Amino acid sequence: EVMAVRERVGLMDVSTLGKIQLTGPGVPDLLERVYINQWQNLRVGRVRYGVMCNDEGVVMDDGVCARAGDEEWYMTTTSSGATSIYQWLQWWAQSGWGEDVHIKNVTENYAAFNLAGPKARGVLQTLTRRDLSDGKFAYMRMRTVRVAGVLCRILRIGFTGELSYEIHCPSGFAAHVWDALMAAGESTEIVPFGVEAQRVLRLEKGHIIVGQDTDAMTDPLSADMAWAVKLEKNDFLGKPSLVRLSRSERPQRLVGFTTVDPEIVPEEGLQIVETDQGGKHRSVGWVTSSRFSHTLGKTIGLCWLPTEVASVEGNRFVIRREGEPWEASVHHGPFYDPQGERLRM
Repeated sequence: EVMAVRERVGLMDVSTLGKIQLTGPGVPDLLERVYINQWQNLRVGRVRYGVMCNDEGVVMDDGVCARAGDEEWYMTTTSSGATSIYQWLQWWAQSGWGEDVHIKNVTENYAAFNLAGPKARGVLQTLTRRDLSDGKFAYMRMRTVRVAGVLCRILRIGFTGELSYEIHCPSGFAAHVWDALMAAGESTEIVPFGVEAQRVLRLEKGHIIVGQDTDAMTDPLSADMAWAVKLEKNDFLGKPSLVRLSRSERPQRLVGFTTVDPEIVPEEGLQIVETDQGGKHRSVGWVTSSRFSHTLGKTIGLCWLPTEVASVEGNRFVIRREGEPWEASVHHGPFYDPQGERLRM
């Protein structure tokens, strides 16, 4: 399934993603408060990745939000956050931040499919009259497109690291749209792919999963998402804590790794240890994600390490499993297509 997406095209059902519709002139102000990054400047038809923190600066959820119109926005959340983020938005909207904002949970109203791979555009183009060329429908854009006769919202985003279209259609037409996409992809040997394949694909790009690579103490600065934190904004949830954290060195950092033996795949949750001169082991970190990448021919993963170790690419460290030391090295950035060229095909 992974190689089908990397080499041809695959289709995944991502309908469990949370989907929230926000309307009204006050939406940008609300988004500026609940996300750590900026939203006032997002133009109609564009999509942006966003991270939410609680008021202690701990990462709660992530996803994308698209500006569908001057006063209409379409947000997706993690599957586990579908209900809690809707309630979170309602809480703050009703606490005084939601003037002229209407929020609706439309998770059950829409099905969603991720069509991904270098041949994705060709497959989708057979089902619509809309010009899907990169010049007309670029990366991180949203368009309303009729697919197989069904009016859909399509977000050109890429969790897998390939040319990708997230197709949102009314739930009643889900089976029809899925079957049409599979039929259109027969000549390119389209393959349905699932969560396990998606986890390998996202890991090759170094994307985190909230709740797996983060925990109830994780802040975005330590989780290698400092690029998303806009401390110059006016007050937003978590800002006081993040300002304080930004003024000091974080003790740990989330970072990529590869194993020295490329065929060893450490289980998620294994401890990373340091050994003192007396031979005593001390836990200094842990593995959060780990998979063998057939694309790269080696084991890759994400882990938490002391900042002084994580800061230098290539630094060696030891993962301990059942009394045995497994050596690994620090990797910075995506493992696959680090410049993101395949996303923008």
